[in-house]
Amino acid sequence: MVKAINNRLAEEQHYLKGTTIQNAFSRFFGRIISLFHEKIFREPASEEMIKFVRNLSYVGLGTIFASIFSFLYNIIAGRVLGPAGYGGFMLVQSIAMFLYIPMLLGLNTAMIKYCAENKDQHQQRRIISTAFIATTCLTVTSVLLYGTFRHQIATIFSVDQEIIVLSILFAVLFTFYTLVISSLRGLHLMKDYAVFQPIYGITLLLALLLFIFIQFNSFKAMVYATYLAYGVVGLIILFRFFKRYLTFVIDRSWLSTLWKYSSVAVIGGLSFTLYTNVDRIMINYYMDVESVGVYGVYYYASFTVLTLVSGIFTTVFFPTASKSHDRSSIYGKLNKIVPYLLILGLPVALIGEYVILRLFGEGYTIQLPLMLVFAIAAILVTWYGVYAWFFNSEGIEGAKLTVSGTLIIAIANIILNVILIPQIGLYGAIGATTLAFSLGLGYNFYRGKRFFACNSES
Repeated sequence: MVKAINNRLAEEQHYLKGTTIQNAFSRFFGRIISLFHEKIFREPASEEMIKFVRNLSYVGLGTIFASIFSFLYNIIAGRVLGPAGYGGFMLVQSIAMFLYIPMLLGLNTAMIKYCAENKDQHQQRRIISTAFIATTCLTVTSVLLYGTFRHQIATIFSVDQEIIVLSILFAVLFTFYTLVISSLRGLHLMKDYAVFQPIYGITLLLALLLFIFIQFNSFKAMVYATYLAYGVVGLIILFRFFKRYLTFVIDRSWLSTLWKYSSVAVIGGLSFTLYTNVDRIMINYYMDVESVGVYGVYYYASFTVLTLVSGIFTTVFFPTASKSHDRSSIYGKLNKIVPYLLILGLPVALIGEYVILRLFGEGYTIQLPLMLVFAIAAILVTWYGVYAWFFNSEGIEGAKLTVSGTLIIAIANIILNVILIPQIGLYGAIGATTLAFSLGLGYNFYRGKRFFACNSES
């Protein structure tokens, strides 16, 4: 009995000590945030801002670990498979990004927004269940249609039917993974989100190494490794967290709400897919699959560092902004951050690009002018992406603003790719992206300024 009491007292002391340490860490962390916040925005950081940055640190840590494994995966695949093998994977991935759109239809973005806004677990359950059931129905219908018309689809993309079959399965697993991981964001489970990012990266890398070990040196090694990573992580999250959030009942009122938002978001999703993947499709059409591989490596090298930072930021930022009641203030703060992105972004992108290209090996020639154009494009795409997620947090009207800018980018990018790729090859592809995003950013900055000025007046 005495021993039990002593053990209990020891446990309480340990708990109090741990709590004291956590409180001390929180105060220290809060001071750091306040210092930087006051330097940039000339005002003290709110408690909500400190909470936001803490969530950002969780996601950042998990994403950095995941990126290390993903980075090794890409470097090993690029060196072992060469430009042609890497290009084959890029083609499958790019085609899959077109095929998944009817499967998801922007429902994941709508689910994040409305779950993040709603603190009632019962309503969150209804939102998530409705989104999952609707997505399942859309996915099954899409697969049946793709299977029926796979010959015609192969003709459109100028590839054989095997590539289309691989792309269909890729799209299905990507849809499943995206929906499940989006649920964690909508529920503000950022620590859990951070844990599963490295699991995804580890699975991806180990699967690729296994295929290389058994001498399966084909672009399919990358495809199958990605299948496993999406499937394993998606299933673990599904069974681990969503037993209490998933039912077999669809809520018609929430379906209507999600559908209204997603019907706007899906246009932006389609446009995003067009301007991020049409260049690879056209390079394959006008040039060859090896050129797709070289372009894909340059794209990966230039975007990796900036995408890592912006991805960490928007993962936490979108659900946080969705539940905020003062978005005009947030918009003003975003505009103050942009100069730092421009000043620091270019050298960071160029240095990261050079180092990564050297690691990919001699199969990928370093061309400094091409590197510079890619680095500028990476900054513009990152800048636009942050604004797009912010506008989406405003609701349907904000999503419409994002969509209008994204449509401008998509249309301009397609036209410029058709004109420039036959003339100047890879320079034309990334040059088209750079020019298109310059147009989109100019349009969105002008419209966003007017939109939030009108909102603040009303």
